[in-house]
Amino acid sequence: MNKVLCLLGALTLSLSALGCQKIEARMEIKQANEAYQKEDYSLALTHYIRARKIDPSFPELSRMIGYSQIGLYVPDVKSPKNEAHADAAIQELSGYLRKRPNDRVARDALINMYLNANRTSQAIDYFLNYLKEHPADLEAVRSVATLYAKQGNFNESLNWYQKITLLDSKNPEAFYVFGVVCYEKVAKNPPADINEKMSLIEKGKAALQHAIDMISNTTTTPLAIQDICIHSV
Repeated sequence: MNKVLCLLGALTLSLSALGCQKIEARMEIKQANEAYQKEDYSLALTHYIRARKIDPSFPELSRMIGYSQIGLYVPDVKSPKNEAHADAAIQELSGYLRKRPNDRVARDALINMYLNANRTSQAIDYFLNYLKEHPADLEAVRSVATLYAKQGNFNESLNWYQKITLLDSKNPEAFYVFGVVCYEKVAKNPPADINEKMSLIEKGKAALQHAIDMISNTTTTPLAIQDICIHSV
């Protein structure tokens, strides 16, 4: 009987200690949130890290630590300290998104961090890995197409814009954008081979014509797109 009472007493003390830890962690988080709202990202980061050391069970802490690191990062400054903020932000948000892949706000923050730090290739790699498990995520496919264009890789960008027409096949805007990208490729970075160049022109023309055909069956397409499609063919 005494042994049972001792075990119950030890369990009660253990639970009490856990409760105190959570209270202490919440106090740190409260102070961190207040500092973050005042844009004192350094102080916020200190409190968020303390909270995680006290109680790592709060899943949002990685996200908020990542946001604080973003707040401390200064674009276009190549100092080791500044790059360390970028590295830490990317690490924290990447880890958080592995647990919460549907948090689009956090994902946008991560991608913006990649772009602000001139790490477009890493942003592309992130989406390519994400699309292995979510191949039908249209927003992610659009992001890859846009990132390849930003990188200057028109061939890959064109391939991904074409994938959008397959995933979003009932949207005339998808075909309009693909058609315009085909023409931009020919105008700005034309293939050396004349047959390849003519093939791109025909693809662009066919895409724009398809957009026009779809427009004729709907009244919801923006007039600006209708006008551009008609004058592009």
